Amino acid sequence: MTESASKWSIGQRGLARAVAVVALGLVTLLTWFGASPSGAAVETGYNPKGLPTVGCFWTGPFTASNPKTNSAFPGTEITYWGAKFVTPPGAVLTLRGRFPHARYSSFNAYENNGASASSLTDRQIRPDRGSTNPSLPGADRRARKRSFTISVKGEGLPASPVRNTLYAEPTAGAHQDILYRVYVPDRGRSLSGGTGIPTPVLKLADGTVLQGQSLCDELNSIHDYSGNLLSPQTYQTLLNSAGKDPATNPALPQFEFTKYFNLVNVFGLYRNEAGRQQAWAANPAEEGTQYNNNDARYMIGAYSFQFGEVLAVHGRMPTTPITLNGNRRTKSGQVVEWDMCTIQSLVTTRTHRCVFDEQVPMRSRKRDYVVLVSKADQRPSNARRQCGVAWLPADPEGDGAGRIDAGQLLTRNILPSPGFTRSIWNVTSPFNASEKMGDFYPNGTYMDREAFESKGCPFRWR
Repeated sequence: MTESASKWSIGQRGLARAVAVVALGLVTLLTWFGASPSGAAVETGYNPKGLPTVGCFWTGPFTASNPKTNSAFPGTEITYWGAKFVTPPGAVLTLRGRFPHARYSSFNAYENNGASASSLTDRQIRPDRGSTNPSLPGADRRARKRSFTISVKGEGLPASPVRNTLYAEPTAGAHQDILYRVYVPDRGRSLSGGTGIPTPVLKLADGTVLQGQSLCDELNSIHDYSGNLLSPQTYQTLLNSAGKDPATNPALPQFEFTKYFNLVNVFGLYRNEAGRQQAWAANPAEEGTQYNNNDARYMIGAYSFQFGEVLAVHGRMPTTPITLNGNRRTKSGQVVEWDMCTIQSLVTTRTHRCVFDEQVPMRSRKRDYVVLVSKADQRPSNARRQCGVAWLPADPEGDGAGRIDAGQLLTRNILPSPGFTRSIWNVTSPFNASEKMGDFYPNGTYMDREAFESKGCPFRWR
């Protein structure tokens, strides 16, 4: 998938459409917070929330385990580092790093405080002379020489991107905004995959080379990140949509996953079927937000334990590279990574827990799986790996807005192979995920804990 083909961008136009759903009766008011200061409006090092930092350039690590950084639905197997800066005219910013000992890494550029604009995936990066890119199938993942250098340009993504270049265009004079991601570090490695995070080097128009604090001063580097949160009042308006039960909305008695396309369609989930159709007709475009990964596509599904004590999610797992135990060489997979997470709501954008592909036991050669979602005190005795079941704990705070029985699941597919046509990437509307994904679509079934336990260990679905 080329960068231009996979580009997501909500931009000001997309936010305007989200606000304009008032006309559809979806919400009465949208309150979005978190617009960052623009240009040099604040002093270098501005960090109003006291976020963790690495040096003066990078903010992070962003992890789900840190309450200060658990925002925008992070995966618990994923770590992020961000940078916000303004490149002076004629200057060139480069990032020098080493490929991590991990499943996947990438650089993403954003606009409008969290709308994806472009990305540079590890598999696209040419290593420095004499080094190896260990992310490529069949490469030596333990190679000692694994360095790379990329350039960051303050302009929009062109039709023909230059190799090893990330295009990070500022929005309306605001800071450039990038994230560096590392997925699934090898067991025993640090969050960065044991290689640290890239070092920035700035070359000014007159040839002067800056690093460290002088670089940050020149770039006006800041550490200001705020979540794009839905106001509690707007959330209550959504929950109380006509004809819907506010105690369970938008969950349905028959659980279902819906691909994330844009905010308008997320709001449409809280309405009846006609309202969902209306929301889709109003905005059928894919528009990323919430600091989405340009290399990922997502599905979300609301659940409520008022429909059953536990939720069993079952489907067929796509093949993935096997890397967790530091495998020397890996084969390519149908997707680079798969995961499933329990999350709260747009009021908090918090993640509770995730399981990724290598943590989910396969129950047959067809790679069918069962992920059991429940509260901790309702966990069935056979919801464990030895029985062929992955347990995913529900957030004890529910949706984070007062409904402890409610929550959501999020699942993502990273970079499907060209020949795999059953991934989330192939879903073309909020209504055809099951059709497009076939056996790979994750179905959900509510049941009582005793009914689940009656299926034994090893777990037998039928």
